[in-house]
Amino acid sequence: MLKKWGAMAAGSTDGVPTTFGPSRVIVADDEHLVAMGIANNLRDLGHEVVGIAPDGEAAVSLAREHVPDLALLDLRMPKLSGTEVAMVIYEELSIPSLIVSAYSDQEYVNRIQGYGESSGVFGYLLKPVGVDELRVSVGIALHRAATDSHHVKRIDQLERNLSNRRIVEQAKWKLVETIKITEPAAHERLQKMARDGRRPLIEVAKMILESPEPLS
Repeated sequence: MLKKWGAMAAGSTDGVPTTFGPSRVIVADDEHLVAMGIANNLRDLGHEVVGIAPDGEAAVSLAREHVPDLALLDLRMPKLSGTEVAMVIYEELSIPSLIVSAYSDQEYVNRIQGYGESSGVFGYLLKPVGVDELRVSVGIALHRAATDSHHVKRIDQLERNLSNRRIVEQAKWKLVETIKITEPAAHERLQKMARDGRRPLIEVAKMILESPEPLS
């Protein structure tokens, strides 16, 4: 599922949002005071904290219930780690995550990088997290996630267009071969059938390919 980033964006360039308004966020950390501090900083920045989770499983449940725009996840949590939560909610719900941790070991960075695009992690913050650092990191994470979402949708659209063109070509050549007309005449016939039937060209092409005999 791809999120509709444009709905919360205050501006966009070529379909990619460039600025963002207040976002809905969940926070997950097994240290309650740390979680509350991050949540309060997010509220001070104008964001809405829709849930606070004490462990990884609770974080996944909150994400499924509220479908926030962003998740801030502690790296080491009971039941599921922050990286595990990030992968689950990104794969299921396209929710990006920021990892918030006291640990800066290279092994954690390598692990996230090893997951590639499926990691769902769009930033890594070291505790303690200040308001300014949080503001910048949230903004960058949202922009990166929106850009990735736009590119995925763009690629999907290009693939659909290519598939549709192939289907139309196949239908056109079926007409050429079965009723012995030229390629331009076959293409013109497809377009006329689409206009007369007030149907998309791809729908007419599929009907021709599925029909035992060419449609007249």
